[in-house]
Amino acid sequence: MVVTFRSQVRTALVAGSVLASLLVAAPAPVAAADPPCQEKPDPTVTHHFYEDNPTYHGDDNAWTTSTPEAVDLDSGKLEDGLNQIKSNPLLLSTLVIRHGKLAMERYLHNSKRTDSNNIHSASKTILRLLLAIAVRDGYIQSLDVPVSSILPQYFTGPSDPRNAITLRHLATMTSGLQWQEDCTENAIEKQHDWVKAILDRTFDPAALGKTGNYSTGNSHVLSAVLTKATGMSTASLAAQKLFGPLGITAEHWGSDPTGISSGGYNVYMSPREMARVGQLMLQHGQWNGTQLVPAADIADATQRVWSDPETPEFGYGQLMWLRTIDGHDMFFAWGFNGQFIYVIPSMDIVVVTTENTAGDENEINSKTFLQAVIAACKKDCNVSGADLLRNGR
Repeated sequence: MVVTFRSQVRTALVAGSVLASLLVAAPAPVAAADPPCQEKPDPTVTHHFYEDNPTYHGDDNAWTTSTPEAVDLDSGKLEDGLNQIKSNPLLLSTLVIRHGKLAMERYLHNSKRTDSNNIHSASKTILRLLLAIAVRDGYIQSLDVPVSSILPQYFTGPSDPRNAITLRHLATMTSGLQWQEDCTENAIEKQHDWVKAILDRTFDPAALGKTGNYSTGNSHVLSAVLTKATGMSTASLAAQKLFGPLGITAEHWGSDPTGISSGGYNVYMSPREMARVGQLMLQHGQWNGTQLVPAADIADATQRVWSDPETPEFGYGQLMWLRTIDGHDMFFAWGFNGQFIYVIPSMDIVVVTTENTAGDENEINSKTFLQAVIAACKKDCNVSGADLLRNGR
């Protein structure tokens, strides 16, 4: 089947990063840049969609540590990789975990390991894990149920064409709802009910399930779905069912004016806590012998749904990004301006980076560091998922 994709992809370049929006018409791709943003910020708005990104301070979140060599990584090559990115004045942390042990941990530019910062859209991946838990625990039948079956107050009745939108469409960014990332938010924050404002955006039935359009609006609606289905806020659900067992405390989780927890943005945690999320996914949802998240959901979420044809190494699954570097498939959480949780199953590795987002934008070229991590591997550099499970990882 020929499918048309629209994507908004943050493309990391050596000199920084750009936000690319591409329209692909099969079979020949045609690039179409986003139009200038017509939704201007309102200076009278007091409850903003995105926060000012202060730094909070949390716990130490102990990890078992190791030297790189003890987990068959070349420390010199890791340092070479770090040297290629640490000149970026916004880089705050770089962590490498292998075989469940913290083998490299660097904090830069006056940051500390207990600093808890906004991980931005990297928290969309956490939202996908919470959806998996909600389905497993019977709060939601499946990702294929219509949004209108859980939030009927936002729909006009049986003839509403938006009844075709499912939770899966929201999670894959194929809802057909109009959205221009880093622009439409200016219109949404002028309204009291952000969920209604998002669902009231222009709907294109022809794009449903066929056109990928990166939208934080989609993920915010999913937070409202979780709240209605479980009877608790998304932040509370996370604390009870996911963060608690992982030993994570989100020092802050934003919300909209009606109290809906921010869906895929405005979540604050430390780099070590981000690494725990990555390690959980690497271990197919297992943690300390308990299946916190169904393994099948992680496998499902990391299947490519749409891609950017001009940067085909980037793919999108369900609230997770995908790419292949030097022959190694990986999936990752990607937050604004360099908040990354990379999972490289074939190497039993998790990589975390964070950057300061309280001011300028200057995203690291994460590929440069990842290539150094791959080159640093000295042994067992192609571990299968089955091996990870057999070894209790």
